[in-house]
Amino acid sequence: MPAIANQVVQAVDNPDSSIDDIRKLIDQDAAIAARILKISNSALYGFPSEVQGLTHAISLLGTMTVRNLVLAASMKETYKRFGLREKLLWQHSSLAGPAANLLAGHREIAADPRIAFTTGLMHHIGKTALANSHRSEYETVMMTVYNEGRSFADVEDEAFGFSHAELGAAVIEQWGLPGSLALTIQHHHNPGVLTQLDDSVARMCALTTITSLCLSKLGVGRSKPLEDLDLTAQPA
Repeated sequence: MPAIANQVVQAVDNPDSSIDDIRKLIDQDAAIAARILKISNSALYGFPSEVQGLTHAISLLGTMTVRNLVLAASMKETYKRFGLREKLLWQHSSLAGPAANLLAGHREIAADPRIAFTTGLMHHIGKTALANSHRSEYETVMMTVYNEGRSFADVEDEAFGFSHAELGAAVIEQWGLPGSLALTIQHHHNPGVLTQLDDSVARMCALTTITSLCLSKLGVGRSKPLEDLDLTAQPA
């Protein structure tokens, strides 16, 4: 993960950090700063007057939202190349964040939408790592998944001895992000452990699973929609 993003995450998670501390960090990356200002002035938020500076943007958006925007803006830098495979992975992850955020707002789900955004955005970071480090092998994995209709976790385990979920959890731990996020990513394809996890982690894990499956059913990040996927049959 880019150094600035890591520093911003740590600053936001530190109760002693001020808005000015966070702004100074973001100021070091012009691309991320511009992205935050652009989003602040978009119709998505609809603020009554133009947001011209980062301090103003952080005050209006809130530090957790800014943290998520910085992570989202930085995620694209983790792709060393950007071919069709990377486009599919990026499409799925970049839409999973907002989708999880939206679903988390339902009363029955009772999850923090801001944390849900981060989890959705990061839940397939293990796939990105494998696509970067084992490009040809992972291309074979993706072709097998799409052609044979098998799960990524099963095909990855055959090829590498571990799944993208396990690797993703290790990446999250390496980056110093919360342990609850690592657990969620590690088990989002493992419904059998939902009853063994802390309630808040289990809810976030289930939400991440359903978010990912909803996108797959619609064909987001895949070669074609999984129209026959029965979401109501999922333990999550």
